[in-house]
This record gives sequence, structure tokens and C-alpha cells, in this order.
Amino acid sequence: MKRTIVSIIALATLALLPLGAEVNLKVAAFVPQNSPWDAGLKRLAAEFERISGGQVRVTFPQSLKGASESDMIQKLKIGLDGALLSTSGLAQLDKDTLSISMPSVIANDAELHAVLQAVEPMIKAAIDKKGYTVLLVTRAGWVRLYGRSPVNTPEDVGKLKVSVPQGDELIESLFQSLGSKTVKGDFTQLFLQLQTGAVDVFYTSPVMVAGLWSQFKGKVSYISPAPIAPYIAALVFSKKGWEKVPAEFRPQLEAAAQKIAADMEADGAKMESDALANLLKEGMKMPTLTPEYASAWGRVYESRPQLLASFSPDFIATVNAAVARVRAKK
Repeated sequence: MKRTIVSIIALATLALLPLGAEVNLKVAAFVPQNSPWDAGLKRLAAEFERISGGQVRVTFPQSLKGASESDMIQKLKIGLDGALLSTSGLAQLDKDTLSISMPSVIANDAELHAVLQAVEPMIKAAIDKKGYTVLLVTRAGWVRLYGRSPVNTPEDVGKLKVSVPQGDELIESLFQSLGSKTVKGDFTQLFLQLQTGAVDVFYTSPVMVAGLWSQFKGKVSYISPAPIAPYIAALVFSKKGWEKVPAEFRPQLEAAAQKIAADMEADGAKMESDALANLLKEGMKMPTLTPEYASAWGRVYESRPQLLASFSPDFIATVNAAVARVRAKK
């Protein structure tokens, strides 16, 4: 009799539970339409739905389509579940990540991959403490400088007004140390800044410039001959948002996100090369890369060690050790 009563109570409790309740994850990203990142996010939405049998859906709010990364981070606190953040946005959650994108700290993709493998656990742990879950961290591309006049060396840039996104205070300090006047502004404000002459120079991926060429055309004419620094991307969820996902699906969804990120990285590298070629066809000017141009930014830190002193010693030591391991194999 006692067992029967327990069974009835158990069945009644199960009847009250929502079976197959749908979870809607709202994710924001500022990426060029039809870019590998745009396509990858759509694939991610499809995979989340497939793996969960339709229980986990990912949507991309139209109201945040052109939002800055600072806005996305604020929204993560009040309703947005996830966001694809670049180095600038990620640095607002963990300042140490910005060291990866300081000019000439990392020289090539092999070094970048080694660094990301070494520091990803540190990044996830630091951001976890602030109430967020990092699903992945990956290479997004390489930054170049774009200007009204030549931007070949630090000395060139030191004469100009540089646009610096919110959250890039340490890179802002770098440009100021060169003599540049820095102007704060996110990517959505950049076009007006260029049009009014408030800035002369900005830095981003050639994919972004080529993808929005109709708005940049006539406003800039020169590209730096050397890629200045790598930048990374991270898919970040608020803990509250990620915990809406049933626990049994989370490992599979994270694995799917990692696989899609690897594909996006490969497609993005090709698109980056194609975008640079297209910008040159459109009339942008970029001199041949010489050893002088290639090493110019690296020398900046020789007389300005304080630019890296702002980062956690453990984080910088991990980055430097990963880079050293790659260079020792050459």
C-alpha cells in the first residue's frame, strides 16, 4: 500500500513537469551579412535545434542587429542570452584577453593557435566569476589599419586621429604614446566620424571594410602593409541564459559550437584574403610589405614596457611561453 501511494505521488509530480518545453536563446552579433560568421551562427542555430530535438532554438533579435558590443554586454544582464564578442567586447569582461591583440605580441596564426589553447581555460575561469559562460574562443582574423593618408609605421599613425572602440583603453594608451589623438567610438559611429573628419584612422578586419565598402568608399584610401594584430571571437552566454538549456544537451551543443567555429575560422581566413584583394581592386593603396614595415610595431614595446605591465603577469607569462614554444620549433 505504501509503495502504491509513493508511485501515485511520483506519477503526479511528473505530470506537473513541462515535457519538452522549448527554450529560446536570444543571441546578438555584429557581423557582415553573408560572412562566414553570419553563416556560422545560422548553422549553430540549426544544430542546436537538431541536437535538442527542437527544444533549444536560437534567434537573433533584429533590434540588436547593429548594436555595439558594449550594448550587447549590457543586454546580457537584462534579457539577452548570448553574444558573439570580438576582442574589444571580450576585454570588457576580462582585460587580460586584450593582450592577445596588442600589436606584434603574436606574429602569425601558428602562434595565435598555441596561445589560445594555453589561455582559453584562464579566460573561461575569469569570465565565469563575473556571471558568464564562454562556449568557445577562436581566431577571428587579423587587424590592419585604414586611413586617409599612409599608415605604414607607428610614426605615420602618430600624426593622426585614431578611432578607438570602448573597452580598448590599453590600445588607446599605445596610440597616445605614439602621439596620436584618440577618439572613442564604436563601429556604428565610425562612418560619421570619418565623414566629419573627427578621425583619420581606424583598425579592423578587411572583411568588415569590404563588407561595408559602400559606406567606407571615399572616406579612406590607405591600408597598412602589415597585419597589426590578431583578434579573437568568443561566444558568451549569461549564466542565466545558458542554464535555461537542459543539462543533458549542453555538452553536445558546446561540441557543435566548437566544430562550427573551426569551420568559420577556415572560411574566414580565405574570405579575409579575398577581401583584401577586393579592396585593392577598388583603389585602396597598400605598399609592399618590407622587413622594416614588418618589424616596426614590435619595436614599440622596447621603449614602452608599461604597455604590457597592465596585464596579469600570469596571463602574459602564459602567452609568452606559448609563443616561445612555436618560435623554438623554427
